[in-house]
Amino acid sequence: MRSIRFSLTICFLALLAFSLGGASLMAYRSASRNLEGRLSIQKELAQTTYKDRCRDEENRLDDALLFQAQTLARLVQFHVDWGRLRFLELHTLGLLAAPASSSAYVQAPIWALQGTRSFAFDLFRRATPSIRFDPAELLTRLDGQVAEFFQIDTAWNASYKSNSLEAMSMAINLATFAPDEVLHWEYEDMQLNESLKVRRVVLKASRFLLGPNLPAPLRNRNPGPNRGAEPPPPPRNNNSADASFRPAIFIQCAYDLAKRDTLFASFAQQRDEDILNFASEHKKDLEGFRGMLAAINLLTFLAGGGICLWLVRLGLAPLNLLTVAVSRINEKDFNLDITEKQLPEELKPIAIRLGLTLDQLKKAFAREKQATADISHELRTPLSAMLATLDLALRKTRTVEEYRVMLEDCRESCTNMHKDVERLLTLARLDAGADPFRPELFDLSHLASDCVKMLSPLAQSKGIELQFEGEPNLDIQSDPGKLKEILVNLLHNAVQYNKPAGSVFLRLSSRPGSIIIEVEDNGIGIEASKKNRIFERFFRVDASRSHGDSTNCGLGLAIVKGYAELLGAGLEVTSEIGKGSIFKIVLPAPLIKEAFATSGI
Repeated sequence: MRSIRFSLTICFLALLAFSLGGASLMAYRSASRNLEGRLSIQKELAQTTYKDRCRDEENRLDDALLFQAQTLARLVQFHVDWGRLRFLELHTLGLLAAPASSSAYVQAPIWALQGTRSFAFDLFRRATPSIRFDPAELLTRLDGQVAEFFQIDTAWNASYKSNSLEAMSMAINLATFAPDEVLHWEYEDMQLNESLKVRRVVLKASRFLLGPNLPAPLRNRNPGPNRGAEPPPPPRNNNSADASFRPAIFIQCAYDLAKRDTLFASFAQQRDEDILNFASEHKKDLEGFRGMLAAINLLTFLAGGGICLWLVRLGLAPLNLLTVAVSRINEKDFNLDITEKQLPEELKPIAIRLGLTLDQLKKAFAREKQATADISHELRTPLSAMLATLDLALRKTRTVEEYRVMLEDCRESCTNMHKDVERLLTLARLDAGADPFRPELFDLSHLASDCVKMLSPLAQSKGIELQFEGEPNLDIQSDPGKLKEILVNLLHNAVQYNKPAGSVFLRLSSRPGSIIIEVEDNGIGIEASKKNRIFERFFRVDASRSHGDSTNCGLGLAIVKGYAELLGAGLEVTSEIGKGSIFKIVLPAPLIKEAFATSGI
């Protein structure tokens, strides 16, 4: 079995490792969830930043388009072909010559009506101007602008296109512009040709707002989905007549969407790089946290291991004290040199039990010493008698009869020694379990009667009456040899420790499930303090042996107790000083039968 110190240390360290592992796992999972949440937020932030940059860039490009359209509106010039104004000269001459005519009253009103804003004159007025730019100023103003294409259209069908448009043209959906709006713009994506898609702005401005009359170019003045009319918008005039005298000009500026898509692709690449950087940082943070947890766990485990060893040593210190106290015990000193105050509550029962065991061991040693002395004395007495007899026989020549008497004395001494040795061997076999239970069917009454007859000569020599009272033909299944030994020892002690002219009774009785054997005498009795010790080996009630012969060495009742336990019988003793003792043996009949059946008999 492993040491307690080692087992406790392993248990504590295992518990510490399990606790640290569980706490670390929970901390790691929590940190991982937090970092994953942060990574998700960073990804969303990167996506939001990407969308904002795209939107801001699109707004910037749109504002640049609008700025360029407004710049073109300020730079636009109109050229009037005076050769095409001959109609006005003829109208003036006709109006002057009409009064001189014979039909002046008819011609004068007609020429006067022609001077009003007639439909014909309006068509003339609209068809007359053409669009022109100052090339130097146009090159200066448009240098570095975002628009690659521009086109200017008028309500009188005049048009101007940038050279980049070549044969292409940008159509206008006039339905999106109200007739009375003097300044308005719209953005849209359009397919210029099969391979070219552009982003354009269409700016509508009144003829009378062009040139120096146009408001200054605006930037970021019109946030919103359509970035519509300039705030605050000019008031609308619903008078169609006035609206007809405000001819409109439409300026379109456009750029290739590939430019915007390239910027958006760079923004997306930057977003993806940021996300990859965030993921790399997340991985590094997790690795760093794992390393930190491992370092903390290692240091905590080492510190906990040291504390654990100290606590185990502190907790086992009382055991060390007890060990030291036990190591001081020897065959001369059986005292446990330790007090209960030095021990914890858990060790106090052990110390108490150990003290009781040591007391019993001390008593057993004392008994063994006494038994050794008694056996030596018991063996020395017959040996001394035998040696004395033999010495006496050898001193001179004797008759055959004298030699016979001396040899019989020697034989009696050898017989007594043989009995003592046999009793010691019987106890040794009981201790070793080498004396098995040998059941057989026999008549207990007959066995008890034989035992009484065997001890009758001894009882008669002492003047003691020995009587047998029992049921006849009491058949049982048991070990007759061991029962006989029990009865002989009990009867011998009853005779040995009886008074002169006393009596001894052996009684047999039966009741359902058991058989009772009683041996009663009216001898000296047993003191109450010694009654619990009479079954101990080598113990004698009368140490002086004044009431017994020299053959008794205190082993008979120990053999009785051992055989009774082997037979499964109960053993009871009642005694009173000066009145005698009763030894009762209760044999449970069912138990005997079961033992008999188990033995296979």
